[in-house]
Amino acid sequence: MGQNTRVYDKFEGYSAEDCSCDYCLYKTKAGCSLEACCCAEEKAEALLREVTAENRLAAASVKEPEVRFVAVD
Repeated sequence: MGQNTRVYDKFEGYSAEDCSCDYCLYKTKAGCSLEACCCAEEKAEALLREVTAENRLAAASVKEPEVRFVAVD
């Protein structure tokens, strides 16, 4: 890449859908041909990233309860 080359969509990791067993090279009609999942670390990171993003969105949408003071006679 040259000096003035820009990379706009930098890779930030796989999504949980990218790590689906449907796309795995080792999946056969009989099931997985491996003893242990070769993508386990990537799956864990993707799920953690998505849960963190969902929690961040949920926390942003929560509003503080409105406090009202009522005069007591």
